[in-house]
Amino acid sequence: MDSTERLFLEALRCGVAGQPVPWTEEPDGATQIALVRLARAQALQPVIAHAISGCPAMEGSRALAALKREARAVTIRQATRTAEFLLLLRELNARGLRPAVFKGAVCRSLYPEPEQRPSSDEDILIAAEDFPAYHKALLDCGLQLLRTEEPLTDPDEVTYVDPDRDLYLELHLRLFPSDSAAYGDCNRFLEGALSRRVRVSVYGQTLETLHPTDHLLFLLCHAYKHILHGGVGIRQICDLCLFARRYAAEIDWSRVRRAAEELRIETLSAAFFRIGERHLGIPGPMAFADLSPEEEPLLHDCLTGGLYGADDPDRLHSSNLTLEAIAAEKQGRRQLGLAKALFPSAATLSGRFPYLYKRPWLLPVAWTQRIWGYLRERRAPSKTLQIGQERIKLLRRYRLLD
Repeated sequence: MDSTERLFLEALRCGVAGQPVPWTEEPDGATQIALVRLARAQALQPVIAHAISGCPAMEGSRALAALKREARAVTIRQATRTAEFLLLLRELNARGLRPAVFKGAVCRSLYPEPEQRPSSDEDILIAAEDFPAYHKALLDCGLQLLRTEEPLTDPDEVTYVDPDRDLYLELHLRLFPSDSAAYGDCNRFLEGALSRRVRVSVYGQTLETLHPTDHLLFLLCHAYKHILHGGVGIRQICDLCLFARRYAAEIDWSRVRRAAEELRIETLSAAFFRIGERHLGIPGPMAFADLSPEEEPLLHDCLTGGLYGADDPDRLHSSNLTLEAIAAEKQGRRQLGLAKALFPSAATLSGRFPYLYKRPWLLPVAWTQRIWGYLRERRAPSKTLQIGQERIKLLRRYRLLD
Protein backbone atom coordinates (compact mmCIF):
# COMPACT_ATOMS: atom_id res chain seq x y z
CA MET A 1 0.00 0.00 0.00
CA ASP A 2 1.10 3.55 -0.64
CA SER A 3 0.78 6.36 1.89
CA THR A 4 -2.57 7.55 0.49
CA GLU A 5 -4.11 4.10 0.85
CA ARG A 6 -2.81 3.79 4.40
CA LEU A 7 -4.31 7.16 5.35
CA PHE A 8 -7.57 6.25 3.62
CA LEU A 9 -7.87 2.98 5.54
CA GLU A 10 -7.05 4.74 8.81
CA ALA A 11 -9.76 7.32 8.11
CA LEU A 12 -12.22 4.59 7.18
CA ARG A 13 -11.41 2.63 10.34
CA CYS A 14 -12.11 5.73 12.41
CA GLY A 15 -15.19 6.57 10.36
CA VAL A 16 -16.93 3.23 10.92
CA ALA A 17 -16.12 3.57 14.63
CA GLY A 18 -17.55 7.10 14.75
CA GLN A 19 -14.21 8.61 15.77
CA PRO A 20 -11.94 11.35 14.33
CA VAL A 21 -8.57 10.43 12.85
CA PRO A 22 -5.64 10.89 15.29
CA TRP A 23 -3.36 12.66 12.82
CA THR A 24 -0.98 15.17 14.35
CA GLU A 25 0.26 16.58 11.04
CA GLU A 26 -1.57 17.60 7.89
CA PRO A 27 -0.60 15.41 4.88
CA ASP A 28 0.90 17.24 1.91
CA GLY A 29 -1.41 18.70 -0.74
CA ALA A 30 -0.86 15.97 -3.34
CA THR A 31 -1.64 13.24 -0.79
CA GLN A 32 -4.82 15.03 0.29
CA ILE A 33 -6.02 15.31 -3.31
CA ALA A 34 -5.29 11.62 -3.86
CA LEU A 35 -7.14 10.78 -0.64
CA VAL A 36 -10.23 12.66 -1.84
CA ARG A 37 -10.09 10.84 -5.18
CA LEU A 38 -9.87 7.49 -3.42
CA ALA A 39 -12.83 8.33 -1.17
CA ARG A 40 -14.82 9.30 -4.26
CA ALA A 41 -13.82 6.14 -6.17
CA GLN A 42 -14.99 4.00 -3.25
CA ALA A 43 -18.22 6.04 -2.80
CA LEU A 44 -17.31 6.77 0.83
CA GLN A 45 -16.93 10.55 0.77
CA PRO A 46 -19.21 11.25 3.78
CA VAL A 47 -17.63 8.60 6.03
CA ILE A 48 -14.10 9.77 5.23
CA ALA A 49 -15.00 13.47 5.48
CA HIS A 50 -16.65 12.94 8.88
CA ALA A 51 -13.59 11.16 10.27
CA ILE A 52 -11.13 13.74 8.96
CA SER A 53 -13.15 16.83 9.86
CA GLY A 54 -12.84 16.01 13.56
CA CYS A 55 -9.04 16.18 13.38
CA PRO A 56 -7.50 19.52 14.53
CA ALA A 57 -4.52 19.05 12.20
CA MET A 58 -6.87 19.17 9.19
CA GLU A 59 -8.75 22.37 10.10
CA GLY A 60 -7.19 24.49 7.38
CA SER A 61 -7.24 21.84 4.65
CA ARG A 62 -8.69 23.08 1.34
CA ALA A 63 -9.04 19.49 0.11
CA LEU A 64 -11.06 18.63 3.20
CA ALA A 65 -13.31 21.65 2.66
CA ALA A 66 -14.05 20.43 -0.89
CA LEU A 67 -14.63 16.89 0.35
CA LYS A 68 -17.02 18.13 3.05
CA ARG A 69 -19.09 20.02 0.46
CA GLU A 70 -19.30 16.90 -1.68
CA ALA A 71 -20.09 14.75 1.36
CA ARG A 72 -22.95 17.03 2.39
CA ALA A 73 -24.51 16.77 -1.06
CA VAL A 74 -24.19 12.96 -1.04
CA THR A 75 -25.63 12.71 2.48
CA ILE A 76 -28.60 14.97 1.73
CA ARG A 77 -29.39 13.05 -1.44
CA GLN A 78 -29.19 9.74 0.43
CA ALA A 79 -31.46 11.01 3.20
CA THR A 80 -34.01 12.03 0.57
CA ARG A 81 -33.77 8.65 -1.17
CA THR A 82 -34.20 6.83 2.14
CA ALA A 83 -37.28 8.86 3.03
CA GLU A 84 -38.83 8.16 -0.37
CA PHE A 85 -38.04 4.44 -0.09
CA LEU A 86 -39.62 4.19 3.36
CA LEU A 87 -42.69 6.02 2.05
CA LEU A 88 -42.89 3.54 -0.84
CA LEU A 89 -42.71 0.65 1.62
CA ARG A 90 -45.61 2.12 3.57
CA GLU A 91 -47.58 2.44 0.34
CA LEU A 92 -46.89 -1.23 -0.45
CA ASN A 93 -47.79 -2.28 3.10
CA ALA A 94 -51.11 -0.43 2.77
CA ARG A 95 -51.84 -2.69 -0.23
CA GLY A 96 -51.10 -5.79 1.84
CA LEU A 97 -47.63 -6.29 0.32
CA ARG A 98 -44.71 -6.91 2.67
CA PRO A 99 -41.44 -7.46 0.79
CA ALA A 100 -38.20 -8.50 2.46
CA VAL A 101 -35.82 -5.53 2.39
CA PHE A 102 -32.14 -6.37 2.19
CA LYS A 103 -28.78 -4.80 1.48
CA GLY A 104 -29.15 -0.98 1.22
CA ALA A 105 -31.31 0.23 4.11
CA VAL A 106 -30.21 -2.57 6.43
CA CYS A 107 -26.51 -2.11 5.67
CA ARG A 108 -26.75 1.66 6.10
CA SER A 109 -28.16 1.15 9.59
CA LEU A 110 -24.87 -0.51 10.60
CA TYR A 111 -22.92 2.76 10.36
CA PRO A 112 -22.70 5.42 13.10
CA GLU A 113 -24.37 7.91 10.72
CA PRO A 114 -26.50 5.76 8.34
CA GLU A 115 -27.03 8.39 5.64
CA GLN A 116 -23.27 8.78 5.29
CA ARG A 117 -23.21 5.35 3.66
CA PRO A 118 -24.72 6.05 0.20
CA SER A 119 -26.69 3.48 -1.80
CA SER A 120 -27.37 3.73 -5.51
CA ASP A 121 -30.47 1.55 -5.24
CA GLU A 122 -32.77 -0.31 -2.88
CA ASP A 123 -33.39 -4.06 -2.96
CA ILE A 124 -36.47 -6.08 -2.03
CA LEU A 125 -37.15 -9.81 -2.29
CA ILE A 126 -40.61 -11.22 -3.05
CA ALA A 127 -42.20 -14.59 -3.85
CA ALA A 128 -42.43 -15.27 -7.58
CA GLU A 129 -46.19 -15.78 -7.43
CA ASP A 130 -46.61 -12.27 -6.00
CA PHE A 131 -44.86 -10.55 -8.89
CA PRO A 132 -48.03 -9.45 -10.78
CA ALA A 133 -49.37 -7.74 -7.64
CA TYR A 134 -46.07 -5.98 -6.97
CA HIS A 135 -45.65 -4.95 -10.60
CA LYS A 136 -49.09 -3.33 -10.65
CA ALA A 137 -48.60 -1.69 -7.26
CA LEU A 138 -45.23 -0.18 -8.22
CA LEU A 139 -46.61 1.20 -11.47
CA ASP A 140 -49.59 2.63 -9.56
CA CYS A 141 -47.14 4.27 -7.14
CA GLY A 142 -45.49 6.14 -10.00
CA LEU A 143 -42.50 3.93 -10.74
CA GLN A 144 -41.64 2.73 -14.22
CA LEU A 145 -39.57 -0.04 -15.73
CA LEU A 146 -35.94 0.86 -16.28
CA ARG A 147 -35.69 -1.46 -19.29
CA THR A 148 -38.99 -1.63 -21.14
CA GLU A 149 -37.52 -4.15 -23.60
CA GLU A 150 -36.79 -6.69 -20.87
CA PRO A 151 -39.27 -9.61 -20.85
CA LEU A 152 -41.28 -10.04 -17.64
CA THR A 153 -41.89 -13.78 -18.03
CA ASP A 154 -40.43 -15.51 -14.95
CA PRO A 155 -37.73 -12.88 -14.34
CA ASP A 156 -35.02 -13.15 -11.70
CA GLU A 157 -34.92 -9.41 -11.12
CA VAL A 158 -36.79 -6.38 -12.41
CA THR A 159 -35.57 -2.80 -12.00
CA TYR A 160 -37.92 0.14 -11.49
CA VAL A 161 -37.16 3.85 -11.36
CA ASP A 162 -38.94 7.01 -10.33
CA PRO A 163 -36.88 9.99 -11.53
CA ASP A 164 -39.09 12.47 -9.70
CA ARG A 165 -38.41 10.77 -6.36
CA ASP A 166 -34.84 9.74 -7.23
CA LEU A 167 -35.76 6.12 -6.54
CA TYR A 168 -34.02 3.13 -8.10
CA LEU A 169 -35.56 -0.14 -6.96
CA GLU A 170 -34.42 -3.68 -7.71
CA LEU A 171 -37.22 -6.18 -7.24
CA HIS A 172 -35.79 -9.68 -6.80
CA LEU A 173 -37.67 -12.91 -7.31
CA ARG A 174 -34.40 -14.75 -6.82
CA LEU A 175 -31.33 -13.43 -5.07
CA PHE A 176 -28.99 -14.37 -7.94
CA PRO A 177 -29.54 -14.88 -11.68
CA SER A 178 -30.66 -18.47 -12.10
CA ASP A 179 -28.99 -18.76 -15.51
CA SER A 180 -25.52 -17.74 -14.28
CA ALA A 181 -23.18 -20.70 -14.61
CA ALA A 182 -20.64 -18.87 -12.42
CA TYR A 183 -22.73 -18.05 -9.34
CA GLY A 184 -26.34 -19.08 -9.97
CA ASP A 185 -25.75 -21.99 -7.57
CA CYS A 186 -25.64 -19.45 -4.70
CA ASN A 187 -29.46 -19.54 -4.80
CA ARG A 188 -29.40 -23.14 -3.59
CA PHE A 189 -28.01 -22.07 -0.21
CA LEU A 190 -30.64 -19.37 0.21
CA GLU A 191 -33.74 -21.38 -0.66
CA GLY A 192 -36.65 -20.63 1.64
CA ALA A 193 -35.14 -17.30 2.74
CA LEU A 194 -38.54 -15.60 2.60
CA SER A 195 -40.01 -18.13 5.02
CA ARG A 196 -37.25 -17.32 7.54
CA ARG A 197 -37.44 -13.52 7.34
CA VAL A 198 -37.43 -11.43 10.47
CA ARG A 199 -38.53 -7.96 11.51
CA VAL A 200 -36.12 -5.18 12.38
CA SER A 201 -36.54 -1.54 13.31
CA VAL A 202 -34.72 0.76 10.89
CA TYR A 203 -35.13 4.54 10.86
CA GLY A 204 -37.94 4.13 13.37
CA GLN A 205 -39.90 1.94 10.94
CA THR A 206 -40.41 -1.82 11.20
CA LEU A 207 -39.13 -3.62 8.12
CA GLU A 208 -39.14 -7.27 7.16
CA THR A 209 -35.72 -8.48 6.12
CA LEU A 210 -33.69 -11.64 5.66
CA HIS A 211 -32.72 -13.70 8.68
CA PRO A 212 -29.18 -12.70 9.75
CA THR A 213 -27.76 -16.06 8.61
CA ASP A 214 -29.34 -15.70 5.17
CA HIS A 215 -28.38 -12.05 4.98
CA LEU A 216 -24.71 -12.66 5.75
CA LEU A 217 -24.61 -15.55 3.29
CA PHE A 218 -26.10 -13.26 0.68
CA LEU A 219 -23.54 -10.52 1.40
CA LEU A 220 -20.68 -13.01 1.05
CA CYS A 221 -22.08 -14.42 -2.19
CA HIS A 222 -22.81 -10.93 -3.48
CA ALA A 223 -19.20 -9.89 -2.83
CA TYR A 224 -18.05 -13.07 -4.61
CA LYS A 225 -20.26 -12.16 -7.57
CA HIS A 226 -18.66 -8.71 -7.82
CA ILE A 227 -15.16 -10.15 -7.56
CA LEU A 228 -15.97 -12.12 -10.70
CA HIS A 229 -17.54 -9.11 -12.42
CA GLY A 230 -14.59 -6.78 -12.00
CA GLY A 231 -14.03 -6.18 -8.33
CA VAL A 232 -15.52 -5.54 -4.92
CA GLY A 233 -15.07 -2.16 -3.28
CA ILE A 234 -13.92 -1.69 0.30
CA ARG A 235 -17.42 -0.40 1.18
CA GLN A 236 -18.88 -3.85 0.52
CA ILE A 237 -16.30 -5.40 2.83
CA CYS A 238 -17.22 -2.84 5.49
CA ASP A 239 -20.87 -3.84 5.11
CA LEU A 240 -20.37 -7.55 5.58
CA CYS A 241 -17.86 -7.18 8.44
CA LEU A 242 -20.11 -4.73 10.30
CA PHE A 243 -23.09 -7.00 9.68
CA ALA A 244 -21.23 -10.06 10.97
CA ARG A 245 -20.27 -8.18 14.12
CA ARG A 246 -23.74 -6.70 14.76
CA TYR A 247 -25.63 -9.99 14.32
CA ALA A 248 -22.94 -12.46 15.43
CA ALA A 249 -25.10 -14.02 18.16
CA GLU A 250 -28.02 -14.64 15.77
CA ILE A 251 -26.03 -16.12 12.89
CA ASP A 252 -25.76 -19.89 12.40
CA TRP A 253 -22.03 -19.88 11.75
CA SER A 254 -21.79 -23.60 11.05
CA ARG A 255 -24.31 -23.18 8.22
CA VAL A 256 -22.40 -20.19 6.85
CA ARG A 257 -19.11 -22.09 6.91
CA ARG A 258 -20.61 -25.20 5.26
CA ALA A 259 -22.17 -23.13 2.49
CA ALA A 260 -18.92 -21.22 1.96
CA GLU A 261 -17.00 -24.50 1.64
CA GLU A 262 -19.47 -25.97 -0.84
CA LEU A 263 -19.34 -22.78 -2.92
CA ARG A 264 -15.55 -22.70 -2.61
CA ILE A 265 -15.58 -19.19 -1.16
CA GLU A 266 -14.34 -20.02 2.35
CA THR A 267 -10.82 -18.68 1.70
CA LEU A 268 -12.22 -15.55 0.07
CA SER A 269 -14.62 -15.07 2.99
CA ALA A 270 -11.78 -15.46 5.47
CA ALA A 271 -9.79 -12.83 3.55
CA PHE A 272 -12.75 -10.42 3.73
CA PHE A 273 -12.95 -10.82 7.50
CA ARG A 274 -9.17 -10.54 7.78
CA ILE A 275 -9.29 -7.18 5.98
CA GLY A 276 -12.00 -6.09 8.39
CA GLU A 277 -9.98 -7.12 11.43
CA ARG A 278 -6.53 -5.96 10.38
CA HIS A 279 -7.35 -2.80 8.48
CA LEU A 280 -10.80 -1.63 9.62
CA GLY A 281 -10.74 -2.54 13.30
CA ILE A 282 -13.76 -4.86 13.02
CA PRO A 283 -13.20 -8.19 14.83
CA GLY A 284 -13.77 -11.21 12.60
CA PRO A 285 -15.89 -14.28 13.43
CA MET A 286 -14.31 -17.36 14.98
CA ALA A 287 -15.98 -19.51 12.30
CA PHE A 288 -13.23 -18.52 9.84
CA ALA A 289 -10.39 -17.97 12.32
CA ASP A 290 -8.68 -21.25 11.38
CA LEU A 291 -8.03 -19.89 7.88
CA SER A 292 -5.28 -17.32 7.45
CA PRO A 293 -5.10 -16.26 3.80
CA GLU A 294 -2.88 -13.37 2.81
CA GLU A 295 -5.33 -10.50 2.53
CA GLU A 296 -3.04 -7.90 0.94
CA PRO A 297 -3.59 -8.94 -2.73
CA LEU A 298 -7.37 -8.82 -2.25
CA LEU A 299 -7.15 -5.47 -0.47
CA HIS A 300 -4.99 -4.09 -3.29
CA ASP A 301 -7.56 -5.31 -5.82
CA CYS A 302 -10.34 -3.57 -3.86
CA LEU A 303 -8.54 -0.25 -3.50
CA THR A 304 -7.28 0.01 -7.07
CA GLY A 305 -10.50 -0.96 -8.83
CA GLY A 306 -12.88 1.49 -7.18
CA LEU A 307 -16.42 0.53 -6.29
CA TYR A 308 -17.21 -2.75 -8.11
CA GLY A 309 -14.10 -2.32 -10.27
CA ALA A 310 -15.82 0.51 -12.14
CA ASP A 311 -12.74 2.75 -12.18
CA ASP A 312 -11.40 0.97 -15.26
CA PRO A 313 -13.65 0.03 -18.25
CA ASP A 314 -11.09 -2.54 -19.37
CA ARG A 315 -11.32 -4.19 -15.98
CA LEU A 316 -15.09 -4.37 -16.23
CA HIS A 317 -14.86 -5.92 -19.68
CA SER A 318 -12.34 -8.45 -18.36
CA SER A 319 -15.18 -10.01 -16.35
CA ASN A 320 -16.01 -12.09 -19.44
CA LEU A 321 -12.77 -13.96 -18.77
CA THR A 322 -13.19 -14.39 -15.00
CA LEU A 323 -16.84 -15.45 -15.30
CA GLU A 324 -15.98 -17.90 -18.06
CA ALA A 325 -13.10 -19.39 -16.03
CA ILE A 326 -15.41 -20.08 -13.06
CA ALA A 327 -18.25 -21.37 -15.25
CA ALA A 328 -15.95 -23.70 -17.20
CA GLU A 329 -14.51 -25.20 -14.02
CA LYS A 330 -17.94 -25.72 -12.45
CA GLN A 331 -19.22 -27.34 -15.64
CA GLY A 332 -16.10 -29.46 -16.09
CA ARG A 333 -15.29 -28.16 -19.55
CA ARG A 334 -12.50 -26.33 -21.32
CA GLN A 335 -12.40 -22.52 -21.08
CA LEU A 336 -13.40 -20.56 -24.18
CA GLY A 337 -10.93 -17.82 -23.23
CA LEU A 338 -10.32 -15.20 -25.92
CA ALA A 339 -13.43 -16.05 -27.93
CA LYS A 340 -15.64 -15.62 -24.86
CA ALA A 341 -14.06 -12.28 -24.02
CA LEU A 342 -14.45 -10.80 -27.48
CA PHE A 343 -17.79 -12.39 -28.35
CA PRO A 344 -19.98 -12.73 -25.23
CA SER A 345 -23.50 -14.17 -25.27
CA ALA A 346 -26.69 -12.22 -25.91
CA ALA A 347 -27.65 -12.61 -22.24
CA THR A 348 -24.35 -11.01 -21.20
CA LEU A 349 -24.73 -8.05 -23.56
CA SER A 350 -28.47 -7.45 -23.23
CA GLY A 351 -28.01 -4.89 -20.45
CA ARG A 352 -25.82 -2.76 -22.72
CA PHE A 353 -27.78 -3.49 -25.89
CA PRO A 354 -31.45 -3.81 -24.82
CA TYR A 355 -32.62 -4.77 -28.30
CA LEU A 356 -31.10 -8.22 -27.65
CA TYR A 357 -33.89 -9.01 -25.16
CA LYS A 358 -36.44 -9.32 -27.97
CA ARG A 359 -34.11 -9.84 -30.94
CA PRO A 360 -31.22 -12.07 -29.81
CA TRP A 361 -30.45 -12.89 -33.46
CA LEU A 362 -28.94 -9.39 -33.68
CA LEU A 363 -26.04 -10.54 -31.49
CA PRO A 364 -23.47 -10.10 -34.32
CA VAL A 365 -24.59 -6.46 -34.58
CA ALA A 366 -23.94 -6.01 -30.85
CA TRP A 367 -20.50 -7.59 -31.22
CA THR A 368 -19.69 -5.12 -34.01
CA GLN A 369 -20.93 -2.15 -31.95
CA ARG A 370 -18.91 -3.31 -28.97
CA ILE A 371 -15.66 -3.70 -30.91
CA TRP A 372 -16.26 -0.34 -32.61
CA GLY A 373 -16.60 1.17 -29.15
CA TYR A 374 -13.13 -0.14 -28.27
CA LEU A 375 -11.67 1.45 -31.40
CA ARG A 376 -13.51 4.74 -30.92
CA GLU A 377 -12.25 5.03 -27.33
CA ARG A 378 -8.77 3.96 -28.45
CA ARG A 379 -8.77 1.03 -26.07
CA ALA A 380 -7.03 -2.17 -27.05
CA PRO A 381 -8.75 -5.50 -26.34
CA SER A 382 -5.29 -6.78 -25.39
CA LYS A 383 -5.41 -4.71 -22.19
CA THR A 384 -8.73 -6.30 -21.25
CA LEU A 385 -7.23 -9.73 -21.81
CA GLN A 386 -4.16 -8.88 -19.72
CA ILE A 387 -6.30 -7.63 -16.82
CA GLY A 388 -8.50 -10.72 -17.10
CA GLN A 389 -5.49 -13.02 -16.84
CA GLU A 390 -4.19 -11.13 -13.81
CA ARG A 391 -7.56 -11.36 -12.09
CA ILE A 392 -7.79 -15.09 -12.83
CA LYS A 393 -4.51 -15.42 -10.91
CA LEU A 394 -6.20 -13.60 -8.02
CA LEU A 395 -9.09 -16.09 -8.13
CA ARG A 396 -6.61 -18.95 -7.93
CA ARG A 397 -4.83 -17.32 -4.99
CA TYR A 398 -8.09 -17.47 -3.01
CA ARG A 399 -8.88 -21.01 -4.22
CA LEU A 400 -11.88 -20.01 -6.29
CA LEU A 401 -10.17 -21.82 -9.16
CA ASP A 402 -7.81 -24.79 -9.19
